[in-house]
Amino acid sequence: MFGSEVVNRAGPILDIGAGDSPFGRERLDVVRVDPAYADDPPAGSRAVAALGQALPFGDRTFSVVLGSFVAQHVRDVDELLTELLRVVRPEGLLALHPVWRPSAGRRAVSELDGHARLLPSADIRTSWYGRQLPSLRRTRWGTLPSLVMRRPPHGSPGELGRIAETIARSRALVPPTVIAVPARWGMRVLVRAKGSTRLTLPGNRDSPP
Repeated sequence: MFGSEVVNRAGPILDIGAGDSPFGRERLDVVRVDPAYADDPPAGSRAVAALGQALPFGDRTFSVVLGSFVAQHVRDVDELLTELLRVVRPEGLLALHPVWRPSAGRRAVSELDGHARLLPSADIRTSWYGRQLPSLRRTRWGTLPSLVMRRPPHGSPGELGRIAETIARSRALVPPTVIAVPARWGMRVLVRAKGSTRLTLPGNRDSPP
């Protein structure tokens, strides 16, 4: 989804909201972060239980920060982006997927004076860590672009904040709709799948629960 230009860069790489992604097992210079690791830590020593908005790393630590299907799960996208840009090295890359609102993403990118660009759906790779996924382009997820931001070489906290605010204000990373389950049978299936009688849909600050 991010393309070889991003994932083939020299590390260290930070994978936010990594979950069960195998990327951290493919490269020794990848640090995986996910709050779920507090309850279910994965194998390996490079997995950290933390939130993307409060990372236990110093400034300018990582060459690349990746976030796949992450931004829609936080209440304050501006806070998340500011923290992710903080830990990226000068000239390092922050890559986020997907951009749910491509038109808003294009407007935001145009405001950032070359610090960001969209990786269009035509450039999304049909292979994943070397394994072919021929059906990727036929899914709705495979056609959504990614956002790649380059941290300015001398980015001050104010400049980084402006970049984060521009992207967050555009709402490019926020899904345009909340997926609803219209039929009672569908809700029962989801409840059984979750193993609970209560189902919560995570959303952004201004999205309904």
